[in-house]
Amino acid sequence: MQKQLSRRNFLKMVSIATGASAALLAGCAPSAPATAAPGAVATSAPPASEAGAPVPALLRSDAGEKEFFEKAIALFESRNPTIKVDRVYATGGDPYITKLDLMIAGGDPPAIYAPFSARGYRYYAAKGLSQPLDDFIARDKVDMTDFYEDALKGCKYNGQYMALPLDAWPHLVYYNRTLFKKAGLPDLTTDWTDKTWDMNAYKDVATKLTDASTNTFGMNQYFNYWAAGWAFGTDWFTPDVYETGIVKTWIGDKEEKTIAAVQWNADTMLKDKIAPTPAQQKSVQAGLQSLFMSGKIGMDIGNIGSLSTYKDITDFEWGIAAAPFPPGGDPRRLHVWIDFWSMIKGVKNLPGAWEFLKFMVSADAQKIYPIEYGPQSSLKSLAQTWIDKQKAFLPKLTDKELQTMIAGAKNESIDLENWTINFSPINSQALQPMLDVVWLGEKSAKDAIVEATPKINQLIKETQPT
Repeated sequence: MQKQLSRRNFLKMVSIATGASAALLAGCAPSAPATAAPGAVATSAPPASEAGAPVPALLRSDAGEKEFFEKAIALFESRNPTIKVDRVYATGGDPYITKLDLMIAGGDPPAIYAPFSARGYRYYAAKGLSQPLDDFIARDKVDMTDFYEDALKGCKYNGQYMALPLDAWPHLVYYNRTLFKKAGLPDLTTDWTDKTWDMNAYKDVATKLTDASTNTFGMNQYFNYWAAGWAFGTDWFTPDVYETGIVKTWIGDKEEKTIAAVQWNADTMLKDKIAPTPAQQKSVQAGLQSLFMSGKIGMDIGNIGSLSTYKDITDFEWGIAAAPFPPGGDPRRLHVWIDFWSMIKGVKNLPGAWEFLKFMVSADAQKIYPIEYGPQSSLKSLAQTWIDKQKAFLPKLTDKELQTMIAGAKNESIDLENWTINFSPINSQALQPMLDVVWLGEKSAKDAIVEATPKINQLIKETQPT
């Protein structure tokens, strides 16, 4: 079944360009989630100390990022001539995880690595492998107030900083302005506080845009992965997961709004027929990089990773809007993907490793990666820098639309993927298969969720850190 474009599969599906095109690309893990069980790596890194030793950096090689990594590292080395960075490249997904595990086992762990797979730093922190950063942060008086608050929230494990944020991938609504004009509809709001723009209004607009005679759908499926359960403002798990990084308590079968959100999503395809079914998605997309580019979709929820492909659309006009509230204006629950740089204990040149990690989250480095590459910076002070960069490639977007993308990161929450130890196997082995059954119309949301609950609870039990 086709999955909606996310930062995990976007770059895997797109031919990555360099130069002007690459400046718009967004770069997180493109590969399928890894499901390796806890215990796949050594539980301790050998202590070592070699002053002046090269600083290993584990980087991704297959997503068009290399030139930006190299540019940032060259700037660091020019300013720190006594510190040599050892570039270690691996393709994203499972190969990246494998390389990281091998570096740990081999006694030369990386000074920096990122979630270029489905495994975040907390997997390693739970095994005692992550390097605490608090003393370094305090000693060097790093300005932590410039980072987005939710990004910092996800960087702590057991009360200690084990990572620092590097980028942000907010979600928003893309819409086909040409279809809107044809239907006599006004542009969508760019105001994230407008509570009249809720899921009921979204569905109403989609209904008005749908035209079966031309195979035009008012909306794409709102979300076809775990985020579908967030659409009405509730969650699959208890809130402690965002503090501890450990999925402990499943409540998806008890949260009526979570169940209702999933059913709403299915109904837009199967009952209301204002969104394409999985089979129709394949037919409409017809080999294009995304369904929205077909011109047959009125609205699509997605992250800023789509900008790099949508900038080339010439067959119709498109715009950007704030994501809708749950029905009735209840508090919104929407995810912003935030990546980070983290360090493994046992690096041979700890002072040099810290200087490098600190530089890679600094404004000078983030202007290169991620901003030149595409995603937003994790630093609030660089918001306008990112907007100015996008203006050169997206001249038809208004200033309000560009500001809406920046505001997205402030109105969204950290996700379950990068910041938890054990969500990935729970999702891939139980949660996503359960949702796929609902999208196919084989079971109602409630029946599918109830049926999957024992397996999900068992997976939660099996994946607890030891």
